[in-house]
Amino acid sequence: MKCLQEQALYTRNNETETLIVGLYVDDLIVTGTSVEGIKEFKQQRMEEFEMIDLGLLMYYLGIEVDQKKDCIMLKQSTYAKKLLQQFKMVECNSTKYPMEEKLQLGKDAEGNLVNYTEYRRVIGSLRYLTHIRPNLSNVVGIMNRYMEKPTMMHHQAIKHILCYVKGTNSYGLKYQRGRGPEELAVFTDSDLARDIDDRKNTAGMAFYLNENLISWQSQK
Repeated sequence: MKCLQEQALYTRNNETETLIVGLYVDDLIVTGTSVEGIKEFKQQRMEEFEMIDLGLLMYYLGIEVDQKKDCIMLKQSTYAKKLLQQFKMVECNSTKYPMEEKLQLGKDAEGNLVNYTEYRRVIGSLRYLTHIRPNLSNVVGIMNRYMEKPTMMHHQAIKHILCYVKGTNSYGLKYQRGRGPEELAVFTDSDLARDIDDRKNTAGMAFYLNENLISWQSQK
C-alpha cells in the first residue's frame, strides 16, 4: 500500500508482521518486524526483476548508516566534508555554535550585495544536511529568508554556519532499541517575535519516542 503522506514509501501489513519499503529511482530500502518476511519479499522481487541484494544498509543518498546490535547511527560526515571542500572552507576555524547568540539579521537594504547564485547554492547544500541534523534547522531556515538580496552580513553568517558544520561533523542521530513501554514526548519553543523585519515568531518542535528523536520542525 502506498503511503499517503510520503509518496516514495510503501507498506504491507497483516496480522503478524509489517513490511516497509522505501523507493528512490531503482534503489530499495526494506525493513519490517520480521526477518523472514523481509527475506521472502526480497526473494520474490529478485525472481521477478534483475536485482542485487547489498545486505545491511550502510550508505544511502549521502547518509551514512552504522547498524549495531542495540542501536543505529545516522550521519552525513562525508557529505559535510565535500560541502566544506566545495565552498573552500576546509581550513576554517571550527566553532561549537551555529550562530552568534545576540546576532539579529534583517534584510540589510544598505549592505553590499554578494553573489546570490553562490549564496543559494550554499543554502541548498545546508538544507540537505538538515535531514538528520536538527541542530541546523533553525539557522538554515533563517538564512533562507535572504536569498533574494543577500549581503555581506548574511554571507558572514553563512560562513559561520559552515564553521559550525566543521566543528560538529561527527554529530548525527542515534536510535536505540526499545526495551520498555513506548513513551512519546514533545518539546516546543518560540523566539517571541525576534524577526526584526515583520516581528513574526519562529517556532520549533521536537518529537521523541522514548529517547529517539523521530520528527522535528523549525518554522516562521
